[in-house]
Amino acid sequence: MQLGLMVLPTLFFSAFLIYIVAWNLWLSTLNWSLLHSKPSFVGFGTYAAVFKGLFFKVSIYHSMIFSIGLVAIGDAVGLLLAGLLYYLPNTQRAVYLSIFLYPIAISMATNGLIWDWLFNPELGFGWLTSHIGLPRLNPLATATSTTLSMFLVEFWAYTGLAVLFYLASFMSVDKSIVEAARIDGAGGSKILFRILVPNSMNGFIVATALLFLFSFRMFSLPFVIGGGPTNLDLMTLVEYVYYQFYTEFFSESAAASTIITAIAAAVIIPYAVYGIRKWVMRG
Repeated sequence: MQLGLMVLPTLFFSAFLIYIVAWNLWLSTLNWSLLHSKPSFVGFGTYAAVFKGLFFKVSIYHSMIFSIGLVAIGDAVGLLLAGLLYYLPNTQRAVYLSIFLYPIAISMATNGLIWDWLFNPELGFGWLTSHIGLPRLNPLATATSTTLSMFLVEFWAYTGLAVLFYLASFMSVDKSIVEAARIDGAGGSKILFRILVPNSMNGFIVATALLFLFSFRMFSLPFVIGGGPTNLDLMTLVEYVYYQFYTEFFSESAAASTIITAIAAAVIIPYAVYGIRKWVMRG
């Protein structure tokens, strides 16, 4: 009885999610927009139109490089920071961890606005560099510098997640193993890379999956910093979906949403299957 009560909400929300995905998939096979108010079936013609569009090509490129970059660098830096926090006293660890988690605790739109001010050449970093005798800095002046600046903001906002989950995994490692290694003369780096990291695969899986999902669905940060959804230097897939729907190209918006769902599922499902096999089926 108790098991049934626990499973029932999961089944309900799973069915609801599948219904939404299926309905979105159906809409993506129609020709439905401001110019075609009566939907008509076109099959994969909508996807062909989406793939040919400049906005889609730019947005999927940005989404992929932001996601891959954050996963690679965020995982590495998160692991190292978690390793440093592991050796601190509890009170100091709590203070530093709260600092790392602060960016994700506040609205991403607020984060974007703060960084937009900092990137303003008249108010932020540019004002500072001009007052210390250096050339006035404008991080959003070129396409390359804009992309790098966006990655800096993304890294600042989300790396705390990796720190949190790696630290949680490190803290779950049997303390007797760590103490035995210390008695044998192992230093902090050797303990980190030979004991803590090999026994923290669960932290790696969760951190990697969440870093990818948060970066791949990113909307507020590039929207605010870029001044809207059509900034070609920052446009992401989610911004593309918003733009297509806002301009009443409903089928193309649905097609892009389906593509986002498919990419996210292709990345996350293998991690989920691995986790289920490792921790659920094996107890």
